[in-house]
Amino acid sequence: MAKRTWIRKYSAFLRYVNVFVLVCCFIGTGLVAGGLLAVRESLPDAEQLIAYRPRLTTEIYSTEIDAEGNTSHTLLGRVFKEDREPVDLHEIPLDLRQATIAIEDRPFYQHRGVDPKGILRAAWVNLHERSFRQGGSTITQQLVRNMWLTRKKTFGRKIREAILALEIERRYSKDEMLEMYLNEVYYGHGAYGVKVAARSFFNKDVSDLSLAEATLLAGLPRSPLTCSPYRHPQKSKQRRRHVLHAMVEMGYITSAQAAEADQHQIQANLAPLQERGITAFRAPYFAHLVVRQLCEQYGQDAVYQGGLRVYTTLDMKLQKVAEEELTKGVESLRSRRRIKGGLVGQGALAAVEVATGDVLAMVGGVGNYEDVQYNRAYSGPPLYGRQPGSSFKPYVWAAALEKGYGPSSLFSGAPISIRTGPGKYWNPKNYSGAQGHNWSLRGALAQSVNLVSVRIVRKLGAKAIQKATAQMMGLAEERLRAVPAIALGTSELAPLEQAVGYCTFASGGLYTKPRLIRRIENAHGETLVTFRPERRRVINKATAISMISMMRTVVTSGTGTRAAVSGYAICGKTGTTQDGRDAWWVGYSPDLSCAVWVGNDDYKPMRRSSGGGFCAPVFARFMAQALKLRGYNGKYPEGAGVKATRRGQPEKEEKEEEEEQERPGGTITVCTSSGGRATPYCPSTVERVLGPGASPPSPCRIHGPASSAHVSERPGPGPSPPPGEAGGRTVTVCAQSGQLAGAYCPQTVERTVPAGAGPTGTCALHGPPTSSSPRPPPASDTTSDTIEQPGTPPATPGGADSEAPEPEPKPEGDGEKPPEPPGGQ
Repeated sequence: MAKRTWIRKYSAFLRYVNVFVLVCCFIGTGLVAGGLLAVRESLPDAEQLIAYRPRLTTEIYSTEIDAEGNTSHTLLGRVFKEDREPVDLHEIPLDLRQATIAIEDRPFYQHRGVDPKGILRAAWVNLHERSFRQGGSTITQQLVRNMWLTRKKTFGRKIREAILALEIERRYSKDEMLEMYLNEVYYGHGAYGVKVAARSFFNKDVSDLSLAEATLLAGLPRSPLTCSPYRHPQKSKQRRRHVLHAMVEMGYITSAQAAEADQHQIQANLAPLQERGITAFRAPYFAHLVVRQLCEQYGQDAVYQGGLRVYTTLDMKLQKVAEEELTKGVESLRSRRRIKGGLVGQGALAAVEVATGDVLAMVGGVGNYEDVQYNRAYSGPPLYGRQPGSSFKPYVWAAALEKGYGPSSLFSGAPISIRTGPGKYWNPKNYSGAQGHNWSLRGALAQSVNLVSVRIVRKLGAKAIQKATAQMMGLAEERLRAVPAIALGTSELAPLEQAVGYCTFASGGLYTKPRLIRRIENAHGETLVTFRPERRRVINKATAISMISMMRTVVTSGTGTRAAVSGYAICGKTGTTQDGRDAWWVGYSPDLSCAVWVGNDDYKPMRRSSGGGFCAPVFARFMAQALKLRGYNGKYPEGAGVKATRRGQPEKEEKEEEEEQERPGGTITVCTSSGGRATPYCPSTVERVLGPGASPPSPCRIHGPASSAHVSERPGPGPSPPPGEAGGRTVTVCAQSGQLAGAYCPQTVERTVPAGAGPTGTCALHGPPTSSSPRPPPASDTTSDTIEQPGTPPATPGGADSEAPEPEPKPEGDGEKPPEPPGGQ
């Protein structure tokens, strides 16, 4: 009775308690479910769990093609965020697999991803030992942590780790998970996965590991830095002993085997330590440029983690020759104090295949790469290179030919003053005072006459030169400053860009985009992308043929005789900038284009510098070997050169034009010394405005042409054969007289004659025009440019005029370049 009374008394209260408990249960269940749902939403989706994509190492290879067409590849470097190479489980030795299970997760083949007993056991051991001796995570949990989670120790991460471990166990077999773990885990010193670890620590394949080596590696993932055999050998030995003891307990090995393995010295068989990152073993300037291009196109993750196999265009045989010859040349200049010593005096070289644009060799500096690094062969934005000087002139000449001029067109080399602004004048000069007479375009290019280049730009306009050159080199027009001084090469260019630009001439007027990479494969050898040569016509074929002919004259009888290579028709151009700060030689054969630069990194002038003396010998030695190694024996495009449709402007016509423009009431140029109307020979001039009705003063009577101003240079005997060309020499002769050609011979031809033989006198039939001489013929150049291919009979008469050979290569005509006019820099 009393019991019923108690129930009735407290029944209402119990009902409230039951309701409260039920509400708390519902709320708790909702919170747990919501938390699990939030955690699950942050987990990878099913596709990510199924598709295992480890972060792999990208490898970069060269491509060597010998004279017989055989192809081989050389490893240039390895690029990675985590240095890893996947390996199949059956290739991993049983000792390493068992050692890993024994030390990391003994019940690996029994649990379903999470081991509650292991967690409790680890907690008890760690509490009893008062230190972190055991971890409760299974191999499956470690795998999901490394692949999809962070190492941040939070309760949320542990929940996600457990859920993912259970999910992974449903989708993969135990052996598949073990293989993934061994390929994913970090062993220290930049080595990810057992294959890279075996190579890094022991310099051997993973399949060749001994028991002592396998147990050492198995003990590293728990604490790769603390147990490093390089930095903490004693701790590493203790850890290995612990792994051996665990294997004995598991029955994997006997006590005798463990004792024998424990006797091995930790550091006895270790490979030299190499810290990881980007490892460029060979051609570092080129390899780093390839990495930069890959990252720009595909992103850093694909390059540093994608496991790509990149087959480049570099030929390591040519690269080795380029490095040796450039180093030899630069060190010789350093020792003779022509450039600065140490790493300040520098050089660069780039070689490009004409037909494909393949970059076959690239040397960005001389010295240890870690000390030099800056790539002078192609630095890229914002610093593109150095001023090219007269090596820029072929682009100016080609633009002139495109506009109707021909190799025989005459231009004056007399002094000139160009107004660049109110009261501002630019007074460019030739390298030699003896260059002030009339020149054909062929002769002016061979002797690098500055003022002819200036007059071409003045005729065509700086903008036209800027546009034409940008097309020939494949550059943005903004890279070239459209100012009068563009005639003398004031816009910075890189050797690689120069080599590519000269390919346009050698190919017959086709610009070929430079190619660094031939193809890209994935880690399984499947081709992902193939890069094919890209070409487009930028100048007429006739223009290119005439340019080849004129640039050939530079080598046979101009400033580039030291660039000659026996048996090959080499063409090119020298270049030297203001005060000798930069020296260039850019040249080509029918198959290979090469640019060489030498200078001081601090922009200080060199001593007695010239492109023909500093760079051409390096070019010649490199090309002689490179052409043979690749089996090159091509020929230049055949056909007729340009036929002029425009007249040049020799000195007499230029003076008449100036006198016509100096009408009363206009602006005239007067000599500052005499006050008379300036002539081309006045060293200092100024422009004055004549008032209405005023007459111009009479011409200056103080300054006049020197005796050599009306006489073309009379070269002596032909040049000595270049080094290695002991069998003969190439000379340019007049087609009519058969003697060495002069600057005004209308038709010339190149001939190869035995050493000590051939014509010795200079043509006397043709000479410079005088005041009583008739004007040059109307603008209809009926001559053609004949390019004599090596090993063929001399061409029949019909070549354009050529300069006569000289006994020594003369410095190019830009040795004293004046400052750039306003707006140029």
